[in-house]
Amino acid sequence: MNLASANTSATGPHIEVSIHSENQSWQPGSEQWIGILLEPEDEWHTYWQNPGDSGEAPTINWSSDAELQFGHIQWPIPKAIPVAHLVNYGYEGANLLMVPVQVPENLNQDNITIDASLSWLVCKEDCIPGWADLSLTLPVQQQSQPSTSKPLFDDQRQSLPQSQALEGKYEITEEHISIAFTAPVASNWTVFPIRSDVIQHNQIQQAIADGTQFTSVIPLSDYFVKSDDALQFLVSDGETGYYLTTQANSMVPATIETSETSSLWLLVVMAFVGGLILNIMPCVLPVLSFKALSLSEQTMSLSKKLGYLIGVLFSFNVFAVLIIALKESGNAVGWGFHMQEPAVIVALCFLFVYITLTLLDIGPTGAKFAGVGQSLIKGDSFISQFFTGVLAAIVASPCTAPFMAAALGVALLSDNISAFVIFNALAIGFALPMTLLIVSKTFRNRLPKPGPWMNTFKVFLAFPMLATVVWLVWVFLGQSNGSAQFVLMMALLLFALLLWIASVSRGWWQNVMQVSALGFVVFATYISASVTPNDNATDNTASFEQAYSPAALAELKQNNQVVLVNMTADWCITCKVNEQVAFADQQVQSVLQSSTVNYMVGDWTNKNTEILEFLQQYQRSGVPLYVIYAGDSYEQVLPQILTADIVIEAINQAKKEINHG
Repeated sequence: MNLASANTSATGPHIEVSIHSENQSWQPGSEQWIGILLEPEDEWHTYWQNPGDSGEAPTINWSSDAELQFGHIQWPIPKAIPVAHLVNYGYEGANLLMVPVQVPENLNQDNITIDASLSWLVCKEDCIPGWADLSLTLPVQQQSQPSTSKPLFDDQRQSLPQSQALEGKYEITEEHISIAFTAPVASNWTVFPIRSDVIQHNQIQQAIADGTQFTSVIPLSDYFVKSDDALQFLVSDGETGYYLTTQANSMVPATIETSETSSLWLLVVMAFVGGLILNIMPCVLPVLSFKALSLSEQTMSLSKKLGYLIGVLFSFNVFAVLIIALKESGNAVGWGFHMQEPAVIVALCFLFVYITLTLLDIGPTGAKFAGVGQSLIKGDSFISQFFTGVLAAIVASPCTAPFMAAALGVALLSDNISAFVIFNALAIGFALPMTLLIVSKTFRNRLPKPGPWMNTFKVFLAFPMLATVVWLVWVFLGQSNGSAQFVLMMALLLFALLLWIASVSRGWWQNVMQVSALGFVVFATYISASVTPNDNATDNTASFEQAYSPAALAELKQNNQVVLVNMTADWCITCKVNEQVAFADQQVQSVLQSSTVNYMVGDWTNKNTEILEFLQQYQRSGVPLYVIYAGDSYEQVLPQILTADIVIEAINQAKKEINHG
């Protein structure tokens, strides 16, 4: 509401504002004080220069018909004001924003007119912005005379921080900032940062006091950008306050190492749990189930028992080396980045078709080429166990399990040693269930007893493999065009046909069929490297969806809009499950189509630098990633496994944050 006025006061919803001078006349060559009095209604509040988690500080633009010099606002000591789960800094009740004014010595006019254009935000559960133009005319005299507002200024000075400035040190760990200083007196000090991006305002400040030596440890803001600049604070015990300037402490205390070590251990645990969950992903489970049921009761040597574990560790470390090498060479990569290559999709299609034929017992057998294939998942030799581990790691590569994404995201942004530690934790978690079955008779005895049912179950497992092929062919269409997809399907059909002929042939004819089948693999993989995306493909994007754009997202946040960002990919199974379980829900669809919610989708099926940069902002290495925003002041990262209730609850919370403003 704009209350343009030439008056000394104005009234807005739930607040009155007025301009005051400490003296009723101003003397040339003197320092005078002028101020804006903000008087919100009971239970309503206005804001300090750093409003905290939300809100907005008042602004005042001064002007005059004389050459006056206006100083900065003298902010009274604020208080922390909890609102929902947020904490704001501000003032409940009336407060005067005082400003010093230098009157020139050579002032030669009878009167001075001072104009103030101000804006504010007054909040309770809702927030209401306001604007007003106030004006005050004062006589110029050789002797200043106190005005009726002088007691107001005198009282307000009691609420200002002390003139004594303090100095201290700050130290940054991965999750906290430690602020140490010597206070004039021992007290229970609260730290108010001048910058809004330093601490998490709604978190508890842990105080360590030794007489006047005071240290406050506070969770670091997710938006903090580390630099060597001094950090400014106001410290207050509720009665008095001091401005505090802190410099970065070059000494790294032991607590920092402890914190970083603790963080690494937490990531290791998350990666380990993510690896365990990876075993039940649709691509992986059939391969491991078949392997588990084919385990023999014969006594194996230790090397054979550990063959599967070594194969998994080898594969994950090769993957880690590849990612680190690409990262060091300046390439932007993440988990699942290989699925953005059509040639990889094609190769996986042939691999899954081959596994399907093996499960159906119509794949090639015998020595040479065919024998190598069979040894991947059959037998108890070290080679068999090793390549089963390699195969399991390959088929698991498109999947992302809960806990896994956050750990790998940090791994890809950490030093190389930390990255290897986290990747190996993921590998050990992934290999543990099968390794226990191989090593321990106790675990094997918990499996169903062998019998004819195993052949039936083995044939059944072929169909999840075929479903995976169908899915991969569909993913390939998103990366290429209809013609290329047709060529791929024909190549897969002929590949299966030739391997079946090879399985019922003998001698040189069998070898010809096997080599011909391999030729189709090479041919299809080669042509996939030159395919172009289908620009004329049917656009399946819903009308209420927006394609992700950093500029569009920034504009929506700046306009205080609710935005749900969905980072997905066609090859991301978890993404597709969430789309069917959560986003396809009728109630969710209705919410997303409402005018108060903006739904933005980033498709990472193909390479996209902007989407990768967005993922890295949240220390993620791959999709899915769901983030909801309420303007610039609030954001929430949703879980990787979604339900309709989770999405709706998050959107409703964002709407509340907008209203709390």
